[in-house]
Parts: sequence; C-alpha cells; structure tokens
Amino acid sequence: SGINAEYGGNYTPQRYIWRLLVGVSCVMRSLSVWMFAKNLQRFRKQTALVTTLSMLRILEILGLFLLTMFASTEIFSLHAFGFSLFFLCSMINIFAVSRLMCSGVTGSGKINRQTLYYPLIYVFTFVGCFISYIVHDWYCISGVYTIFGALELVMIFCNILFWSHCDGLDWRGYTISIE
Repeated sequence: SGINAEYGGNYTPQRYIWRLLVGVSCVMRSLSVWMFAKNLQRFRKQTALVTTLSMLRILEILGLFLLTMFASTEIFSLHAFGFSLFFLCSMINIFAVSRLMCSGVTGSGKINRQTLYYPLIYVFTFVGCFISYIVHDWYCISGVYTIFGALELVMIFCNILFWSHCDGLDWRGYTISIE
C-alpha cells in the first residue's frame, strides 16, 4: 500500500506523528525555497524565472502537505489533488532546475551526471505510478498497488535527494545561521 496508508493511515498514534513530521518538513522545505530563490537572484537577475520556479516549489510543498494531511480513506479528492499537485509540480521543477544547473545559471558551476539522472528517474517512476494505479483501480490485480507504493517511495526519495543535491552544490562552503 501507499506511504500515507502505511504510516499515516488508520493507526492513530502513527497518523499524528507522521503528519507532524511532514508538517515540519514542509516548513523546512519552504525555507529552502526562499534560500534557493535568493541564490538564483544573486547570480542572475531573472526575476520571472525565479518567481516561476519558487511558485512551482511552493505548490509542490502544498501538494505534499495536502497529500499527507488528508488520507485517501478520509477525503479522497483532496488526497488525490495533493498527490497530483506534488508530483506534477516537482517533476516540472526538477526538469527546469536540472536544465538551469546544466547551463550554470545556479552559480554553482558544478554539474555531474547524477543531476541528469533525477529527471529521467522521476519520469519513469511517475509513468509507472500512473499505470500501476490505473491497473489497480480498473482491474484490482493482486500486488499492483504494492508496485505503486514502491514507485511512490522511489519518487519521494528521488525528490529528497535531488533537492539535497541542489542545496549541497549551491551552498557548499557557506554557513547558514539564524539570528
């Protein structure tokens, strides 16, 4: 089954702990959006591009929040909307930021093959998620939803690793402090 069903589904203690941790994660991700936008503005004054990427990232975080706070067994329409918003916005963002990193716009000037793999992994797992969900929904074949859950995990870890990779390249050598 899916991540939200396993960790945040019908079991009371896990549901609240899972939702709290994802909520904290959303706050940290929002801070990362602000830092990433400031970094892009510092190297290139492309405000329309920075605004678009920042809004996509905020929508991605909102999708993650909705996906987590509303389980599919509680309010399916909000859960499905959050799932779609998270994965669509994150896929567009990963493609766009990968392209910017390849062209050196982020200012890091450091690119490696790993950065180019994230969009490919993301597309293949997204297509796999979509197909396995449709097959599960239409035909109820045993084990297909497990494939969906596994691909969902791959996409989420890919998302986490991609943004950690971006932050690592752009902020290497800097110290971040809160005053």
